[in-house]
Amino acid sequence: MKPIVRVSQTDVVVEQIKRFLLSDRIQEGEKLPTEKELCETLKVGRSTVREAIRALQVMGYVKIYPGRGAFLAAKELNNPSPSTATWLATNKVQIEDIVEVRIGLETMAVRLAVPRASEADLNALDRVRLDYEEALFNSEYERLGKLDELFHQTMVEAAKNPILTSINKNIGVAFAEFRNNSFSIKEHAANAVLPHRDILNAMRSRDAELAQVFVLRHLEKIREDRDNAIKKGESVRLHRPVLQQH
Repeated sequence: MKPIVRVSQTDVVVEQIKRFLLSDRIQEGEKLPTEKELCETLKVGRSTVREAIRALQVMGYVKIYPGRGAFLAAKELNNPSPSTATWLATNKVQIEDIVEVRIGLETMAVRLAVPRASEADLNALDRVRLDYEEALFNSEYERLGKLDELFHQTMVEAAKNPILTSINKNIGVAFAEFRNNSFSIKEHAANAVLPHRDILNAMRSRDAELAQVFVLRHLEKIREDRDNAIKKGESVRLHRPVLQQH
């Protein structure tokens, strides 16, 4: 038996709709089913469907036209550049070392932050989340790494432990180049949208266990994104046409 994975209803709906968008049943530029149809198919309320569609819009999969509805904007957000894929492959071990430390530090920090965070702390975290989503929606890639770092820094600071905060800042410096490379890939940046929301919601609910689950899952996704980018980079190199010499 496997442990039950706790997820929010919106996350489930996002994944269900995303699976549909990436299938052969809809093509780029075509209209999505209506809210009513999605509610009936997925057996959820309109507020959940609307939140999921807005999340997919922020991620870049969906385009919403007022009065017309939601349309599929893109099935694939963007592939890593050869230089990005090479950097990720070259620094794979170092990335893994930092991820391991971040998992230990940030799961502990969020557990401490849940009972200690003030309303002002949570509002500050929410402002960073909104800034991140705005930057992603506007394809401001140069801001995304810094905003992701600020989100996690703000979360750790809510634990009210100066030593944790100091260690986390040092880790942030060491991880800055990875963030700049990874978040140049829109899919990687999009993969942080739901985790940031989930972490904040769990903290607002004062659920330390759930907050730790969401932080752990968010950080473990870094490995998957890194490895997928490396594979895509290798695939591009293998299939690159060879120029014949004359």
